[in-house]
Amino acid sequence: MHAIAFVLTLLLLSVPALAAGPPPAAPPPLRCAEDGDGGACVWGKAEGFDAGAVQVRGLHVALAGITAPGRKDLCGSKSARNEFDCARPARKRMGELLSKGVACEIVDVASGQLWGRCKVAEGDLGRLLVAGGLARAAKDGPYAEAQKQAVAAKRGLWAADMVLPRDWETARRKAEDED
Repeated sequence: MHAIAFVLTLLLLSVPALAAGPPPAAPPPLRCAEDGDGGACVWGKAEGFDAGAVQVRGLHVALAGITAPGRKDLCGSKSARNEFDCARPARKRMGELLSKGVACEIVDVASGQLWGRCKVAEGDLGRLLVAGGLARAAKDGPYAEAQKQAVAAKRGLWAADMVLPRDWETARRKAEDED
């Protein structure tokens, strides 16, 4: 009897996959919530993106509630004494966050532009970018608290040795004045 138990133990130890059981199920794809009010929503794999917008199913959706730096906005590092594209860190993080799909609720259409609040597997995309210091909260938007926390923690664009373009510096001062 002990010999059988010993053989089974050796067998389970030599094949870790059997000991661990079946692999965990993949999370379901990200989709829009059911909306009884007839709201518009688009979901799926991101076909393209920049620091403040995402393209899903052929639609370009700007992220409502944030202002992201553009490709022509140059930031600098005091310690490294060099300039770089301010939007680069936001685009890099967007790529990571969008890898599992996105669901965007369209909240406004203005001048032919769709504006949406987008969700990714980790949560609200706009909030994640603002909290990481990669974008600025729009005035009177839903992410003011996330920006205050990013500024206080000196994350991303609010880092102590960062030199921001003039409009970003003005936004930072306003955020600090609101504290």
